[in-house]
Amino acid sequence: MNSPAQCEVCNRLAADYEAATMEWFRVQGQLRIAEYSRDENASNRIISQLSDIAERRHSLRNARDQHELEQHPQTRCAGS
Repeated sequence: MNSPAQCEVCNRLAADYEAATMEWFRVQGQLRIAEYSRDENASNRIISQLSDIAERRHSLRNARDQHELEQHPQTRCAGS
């Protein structure tokens, strides 16, 4: 069995989570600009985007945790 560092699924999930996190920060910056500009329509649209991204990040974390539990149980620390 592959270790998590060599596992293609682990690597893909980590890369997807990192990309979603970077997108969240980028969109968060757009929200600050919209709020500073007092553009309520843009702010509302961006808040919706942030919510979608947060949900995707949460799903990716859950998928990673489930994968690790099922495929790499020996590498998980107690309580993590």
